[in-house]
Parts: sequence; C-alpha cells; structure tokens
Amino acid sequence: MKNFALKTFALILFVSTFVACSNDDGGEAILVKRQSITAVEGLTEGIVGQEITLTVSYEVDNACGVFERFSETVNGNSKTINIEARYTGADCGNTVTTKTQTYKVTIIQAGTYVFKFRKSETEFVTHTIVIS
Repeated sequence: MKNFALKTFALILFVSTFVACSNDDGGEAILVKRQSITAVEGLTEGIVGQEITLTVSYEVDNACGVFERFSETVNGNSKTINIEARYTGADCGNTVTTKTQTYKVTIIQAGTYVFKFRKSETEFVTHTIVIS
C-alpha cells in the first residue's frame, strides 16, 4: 500500500509539471532585460529631507519595451543604478527607442551623493547631488 501511494504521488507530480509549464493558452513571452541609460537630468543641490526627482533617459530595443523597475546597489554615499525593461510579445519591430522614467530620491543626511546610472557594463552616467 505504501508503494502504491508513493507511485501515485510521483505520477501526480510528474503530470502537474507538464500542465504548469505548458504555454498552450496563447500567453505571450515575457522578457525582463537591463537597458542602457543614456542621460540623467535634475537638481544637483538640495536640502535634507527634500524629494529630488531625476529624469532618466534609456533605450529599449523595440516597441514592446516598457519600464519595469530600477535596481540599486548602495556603497556609502554612492549608489549604482540599473534600469530594467519588460518586453511582452513578439511583433515589436526592431527600432531602438529612447524613453524616460522619473527616479525619486530623498536624502536624510547632509553630504555629497554620487549616483552612477549604468550605461554599459563598464560605463556610467554620473549625477552628483550635494545635500546641505
């Protein structure tokens, strides 16, 4: 009886794996990809507690690319920022397009802060903000 229950469980697990991974429902493929940041504009000075909005320009590969999220790595007063875009669908063309997204930051301590927006693996668009 124990052997039968184990085999039944294994069969259910095996079948559910194929049902869960099937794409027969016509769902579109989704890809999230890091994009190249081309420019950053905004204030270079502010006061403690002030919300500062930066306008970040970035390139998407085609018409299906839309903003997904910012990802950040903090190291003291320096922050490295990536932008990721989500691509849904297949009939998107192949024209690279520049888009913009706002990046908001509120700094709670006086000092000089360096924001490094990733342009490529080795290049950055750097934006420095002095907070008093």
